[in-house]
Amino acid sequence: MPPTDLDAANQYELRKLVLSIEAQPQQLGLLLAVCDDRNLQARLIDDYEAELKEAGLVARQVRLSHQRPSLKAALTALVEREPALQTGDPAVVTVLNAGELLGVRLTEEKSEQEKFFFSLQWTREALLRFNFPIVLWLPDDVATRLAQRAPDFWSWRSGVFEFAASPLYFTAAAPPDDLPSPLMSEVTEPTNTDSQIPIADLEQQIATLTETSPESPLLITLHNTLGDTYKREYRYQQALAQYQQALTHAEAHQDAAGEARSRRNLGDALSACGRPAQAVPYYQQALAHYQALQYRNGQGGTLNQLGNAYYLLGQYRQAINFHQQHLEIAREMGNRQSEANALGSLGIAYGSLGQYQQAIDFHQQTLEIFREIGDRSGEAKALGNLGNAYYSLGQYQQAIDFHQQSLEIKRDIGNRQGEAASLGNLGNAYNALGQYQQAIDFHQQTLEIAREIGDRSGEAKALGNLGNAYNALGQYQQAIDFHQQHLEIAREMGNRQGKANALGSLSIAYYSLGQYQQAIDFHQQYLKIAREIGDRSGEAKALGNLGNAYYSLGQYQQAIDFHQQALEIDRETGDRRGEASALFNKANPLARLDDKWQARDCYQGARAIYAELNLPKQVEDCDAAIHDLGRRIVVESKQVPEIGVSPPAKSQRQKLPFWVWVVVGLALALLISWLLF
Repeated sequence: MPPTDLDAANQYELRKLVLSIEAQPQQLGLLLAVCDDRNLQARLIDDYEAELKEAGLVARQVRLSHQRPSLKAALTALVEREPALQTGDPAVVTVLNAGELLGVRLTEEKSEQEKFFFSLQWTREALLRFNFPIVLWLPDDVATRLAQRAPDFWSWRSGVFEFAASPLYFTAAAPPDDLPSPLMSEVTEPTNTDSQIPIADLEQQIATLTETSPESPLLITLHNTLGDTYKREYRYQQALAQYQQALTHAEAHQDAAGEARSRRNLGDALSACGRPAQAVPYYQQALAHYQALQYRNGQGGTLNQLGNAYYLLGQYRQAINFHQQHLEIAREMGNRQSEANALGSLGIAYGSLGQYQQAIDFHQQTLEIFREIGDRSGEAKALGNLGNAYYSLGQYQQAIDFHQQSLEIKRDIGNRQGEAASLGNLGNAYNALGQYQQAIDFHQQTLEIAREIGDRSGEAKALGNLGNAYNALGQYQQAIDFHQQHLEIAREMGNRQGKANALGSLSIAYYSLGQYQQAIDFHQQYLKIAREIGDRSGEAKALGNLGNAYYSLGQYQQAIDFHQQALEIDRETGDRRGEASALFNKANPLARLDDKWQARDCYQGARAIYAELNLPKQVEDCDAAIHDLGRRIVVESKQVPEIGVSPPAKSQRQKLPFWVWVVVGLALALLISWLLF
C-alpha cells in the first residue's frame, strides 16, 4: 500500500502506477511518471520498488546518457550487464535523467533533448524485445515537449502518472568523497547579478524590445540578466537558453565585450550544472576576448573560473596555474576581493594535492581579507575551507568548529547550496569521530537540499557520503547502493574526480564484505584515473588500499610494495596523516613475513606522527601493535627480537669439525656390516 504520509492525490497516482506494473510484469509497457520535485521522485521510486520487490519482481534503474541520450541504448546496455533481466522473470526498469538533458544547442548539432526526442520517435519497434514494464520519469516541461516532438512514441504510452509536491511532505531520504565548500567563484565585471527585477518583467522587456527594435544591442544585456536570474534559482536550462540568445545578438553586432560576457556566462552555467569539460572552451574564448580588449578585471575573473573548471575535472596542477595568474592580476589592480578569491581557490587546489599546511595558510589569508572588507559570504567559504583542511589533518573537532561557524553564516544570508555543503562537511567530521547516526542525519539534509535546488554535483557527494556512513555502520550492501548512484551521476557529468572517488568508495565497501578481488578491480580503476588527472593524494590512497587488499589475500610482499609507493607519495606531498597510515599498513605485512625489526620501526614512525597530530586513538593502535609484535603468526619464521635489543648480525652457517665426520663414517660402516652379516 502507498505510504500514509503522501497526500491523497499522490497516493492515488502511486497506487495506479504499482497496479499497472503488477498487471503485466513480463510484458513491455511504457509508463510515464511526471514529477518536478526531485525529493518526492526519489521517495516514490523507493516506495514502489520496495513494494514490487516484496511481490517478487526484479527492480532495476538506468540513467540516460548525455553523450548518447537514447532510451533503447540505455536499456540494451542495462540488459547486457544484468542477468536477472535476461531470463524473462517479472521485472520493472526505472529510467532516470531525462530532466537533466540540455535543451540548448551548444554546437551546430542537435541539443541533448532533441536527440532524445528524435530517437524516441523511431524506437517503438526496437523496444518490443524488452519483456518488462518501463517507468520513464520526466519533469512536466519535458513531458509536454515529448508529446509535441515525439507524438508516435507518446501515443504508444501505457499510462501517465502525475505527482505533485505537497507542503506537508517530508522526505525520508536514503543517500568520498569529501564535500569541499563551494569554489571561490566571482563576477568581476558589471553583470547585474544583483538585479532584483522579477523574471516576468525581464521577459516582458525582452518581448517588447524584440518586437519594436529587434536589432537593439540592449537585448544582449537583457538576455544575460535574465540568464543570471535563472541561474540564481538553479534553473540552468533556462539560463543557458538566455545566454545563448545573448551570444547570438553579440555576434550579430560584433560586440566583443558582449561576446566575452555571454561566453563566460555560458561557462558558468555549464560548470554549475556539472559540465566543466564543456565549460572550458567557453572560458577560453571569453579570455581571448578580454585579452584583446585589454580588460584586466575580465581576464582575472575568467582565469579564476578556468581554474575552477579544471579543479572540477581533477586537474589540480593546471587549476593552480590559472589561479596564480588570477592572483597576480588581482594584486596588480589592488582588488582585495579578487585577491581573496584567488587565495581561497589556491588553498582548495593545494588541499586536494594533500598539501594541507599550505592550504591552511592560503585559507587564513582569505579569511582575514573577507573579514576586513565585510564580505559575509566569502567569510563563510573561508571558514568552511579551513574546516576541510583541518579535517584532512585529522583534527576533527577543530574542523567541526569551523564548519559550524560557516553553517551559521550561510543560513543567515540564505545560501542554500552553501548550507548543504556545510551540512555535508559536518557529516564527514562526525563520521570520522565514529558518530555515524549523527553523520547520516547531516548527509540526509544535504541530499534533500541538493535535490531541491537541482545541484547534481552536491547530490552525488551526498550519496557518496551516506554510503561511507552506512559502510562504517556495517551495512555494506546499502553502502554499495549509494556509491553506485554516486558513480552513475559522476559518469553522466563527466566528473573524473567524482568517478574516482565513487570507485574508491565501492572498493572499500567490497573489501569490507571480504570480496578482495572485486575490491582490487575497483582500486585499480581508481588508481588509473588518479594518475591521469595528476591527483597525487588520490594516487597514494589507491596504492594504500591496494596494499590492504593484497595483505588480506596473504600476498604480503605485494602489499609491502604498494604501501611503500604510497609512503613515498605521502612524504612528497607532505601528507603527514597519509604518511603515518602508510607506515602502519606497511608494518602489518612485514610482521607477517617475520621482518619484525623493520615492522617495529614502521609502527614507531607511525606512532610519532599520530602523536604529533594529536590522534590518541591511532597512538593506542600503534602501541598495541608494537606490544603484540612477538605474537604475530608468521609465514616465514625468523628470530623474534626483543624490544630494545639490537638485531642480531647475520652469520654464516658453522662448519662441523673433521673428526666428527670421521666418527659418523665409522658408525655408518659398522651399522652396514652388522646388517649384512
